[in-house]
Amino acid sequence: MKKLLPLLLLFIASTAAKAQIACSPAFSSQFLTSTNIKFTPAVTVDSPLVIHDWNFGDGAFAFNYIAPTHNYTANGVYTVKHVIKRLNPNGLLICNDSTTQTITIQQATCNLIASFTSSASTANSLQWNFVNTTANFNSADSIRWTFGDGTSSLNINPNHTYTSPGTYTVCLRVRKFGTVATIPPCISEICQQIVVTAPSPNCNIQAYFTHDSVNVNTIHFNNQTGGFVASDSIRWSFGDSTFSFDANPNHTYTSPGNYTVCVRVKRNFPAGTTPCISEYCKVVTIYPTPTSCNLVANFTSYRDSGAIALYTYQFNNTSVGAAATDSIRWTFGDGTTSNQFNTSHVYAQPGTYNVCLRIIKRNPNGVLLTNCISEKCYTIVIAPICNLQANYSWVASTANYKTINFTNTSIVNSTNITTQWNFGDGTTASTFNATHTYANAGTYNVCVTIQSGNCTATKCYTITIVQPMPACTQLANYTVTSTTTPNGQIFTFTPAYIGNDITYTWTFGDGTGATTTTATHSYTTPGNYTVCLTAYRNNSCAATKCSNVYSAPNCNGITIGYNSYRDSLVPNRVTFVAASNTNIVSQTWTITRMPATVGTGTATINQNNPTYVFLDSGYYNVCLRATFANGCVKTYCNTIYIASPMPTTNTCSLQVFPNPATSIVNAVVTLTAPTAINATIFNAQNVQVLQQQQQGVVGNNTVSFNINNLTAGAYIFRVAYGNQVCYATFIKQ
Repeated sequence: MKKLLPLLLLFIASTAAKAQIACSPAFSSQFLTSTNIKFTPAVTVDSPLVIHDWNFGDGAFAFNYIAPTHNYTANGVYTVKHVIKRLNPNGLLICNDSTTQTITIQQATCNLIASFTSSASTANSLQWNFVNTTANFNSADSIRWTFGDGTSSLNINPNHTYTSPGTYTVCLRVRKFGTVATIPPCISEICQQIVVTAPSPNCNIQAYFTHDSVNVNTIHFNNQTGGFVASDSIRWSFGDSTFSFDANPNHTYTSPGNYTVCVRVKRNFPAGTTPCISEYCKVVTIYPTPTSCNLVANFTSYRDSGAIALYTYQFNNTSVGAAATDSIRWTFGDGTTSNQFNTSHVYAQPGTYNVCLRIIKRNPNGVLLTNCISEKCYTIVIAPICNLQANYSWVASTANYKTINFTNTSIVNSTNITTQWNFGDGTTASTFNATHTYANAGTYNVCVTIQSGNCTATKCYTITIVQPMPACTQLANYTVTSTTTPNGQIFTFTPAYIGNDITYTWTFGDGTGATTTTATHSYTTPGNYTVCLTAYRNNSCAATKCSNVYSAPNCNGITIGYNSYRDSLVPNRVTFVAASNTNIVSQTWTITRMPATVGTGTATINQNNPTYVFLDSGYYNVCLRATFANGCVKTYCNTIYIASPMPTTNTCSLQVFPNPATSIVNAVVTLTAPTAINATIFNAQNVQVLQQQQQGVVGNNTVSFNINNLTAGAYIFRVAYGNQVCYATFIKQ
């Protein structure tokens, strides 16, 4: 018993210590949006023996919930209470403790009041004109119209033509400029129903069609009806007791013959009026299929050097299966033709021509077999006949080894000669002789082209510019270039002199090096580095040169922003809280009135997450300049508005759940009369990402979205029904 007593006391002490730890009521709060807050206790024990209860101070509670989120529907100061209890395995209460925190909810004000007028065109009842009459609207504000037929517009005062009569819900949604990053944003929306009537009947249909062969027995029919619209009904009869209702059908006939094909187009006018109908017919001939068609057109061509005319060409028909009795047609690409089996042709001038041979087989009775046709085309290039001979010589300048003097030695037959030099480094010249200085030593393909009328001649040589070797003390000179990439800076080191008999050794100052002629290196850590090149030719000719390079930090992956929170008691006192994916070392804030007025200036605050009291209402440009430990500096600016409380509009609040959400987000809409519910989800950039419509019934209606494909972040859930538009913000995890 004496041995068991210490163990029992140790167990009791351990149990008491665990109970003391599990009964700490401290907790923290995190603003997910300006109204949605997540509460996290200091002790997050997930056990049936530990109970967390919450009182959110607005009449709402959460029982036995470790880390709840709660959305407040009204501005104010709320006292949140956290109660923690621990039970022993027998269900007896071991400890019970609680603590409270004060939470201030202050949403941004918004003075937008969306409104618009609409009217139908007198010329066309399907065309409507919409005029934006939104109060406090600015041309820089974001605006979006939806016309109730699946289309939209971003114009301020749009015109829209409906495709059919009916009742449509038209909505105007306005978002105040500068509130893209504000949650909730300054948005106002209004919806109205309009009735679009049908225009007066007008029968302007003129049925017509064309056709072409797909193969021997299959015909493609093209509807060419004048005044045809997609809503018209169409009926084809192919003359073989078959029909089609496609707009542009294909039809295969089972046997040759002549068939009367008709297309009939009908437009249905409103009940009580006469439909508009037009029909067109014509005969289509299907020729018999030959027992075999082995016709393969082909030909050869060459210039006739013995002909009197300079540009005479001979064309020899080498087609397989062709006979002299077949239908032959040559087209020479210059607007002329021939029907001879083999032929010759004189071109008036040089050029590029598309020559084609087309053969149609004839049967023994001399009838054309239109389903046994073969055609072949070739492109021939007729070059001018001339006796120009291009040539040149070159020599390097004694003053600069990279300067080359070119002498034109071409043989010409005229004084009217033009010259074009291409120096092989992307530069040209048009003088008869030329001098060119290259930027670097190397091998270049240099060409000279001379031209007289349509006659041209070109001569090219490969020239090599060799750099003279410098003094041995200058052998290690080099240049440095850098390129900024998303992953940092890449440095390229190039020797001033490059020779095959030189050994190059590089050290980059970070413990690495290279033995290549030209070296490329990327530093993993920002900073100053000493780079050295040792160039070795022989024991009596070697040199070393060093220089400093600075590798700048990579700032591309750093993002910053800020949130602003208004004092519920002093609305013109605003607290700014910086946000970044990297720890900020120091913050500098500048606050500028927009537009600036006499006596106003820019306020500068060198303080982390400052609180500022605005002396006047209006728009202000607030900028955060953040400095980071790696030397990066980032700036983020946004516009805020200081004003009196937002006027009453037809915008209402909306409760969404769960919030935050992972795969499904829901909202409940309560209706007093059946009506359509239009639901939309916008991202933080005010871009619509999801949309749906459902018919609402009297009472509660659940509207749900599948958000599996949305990226994590804040979103706006909007529903519109009747003249009501409701908003809520939720977080996608």
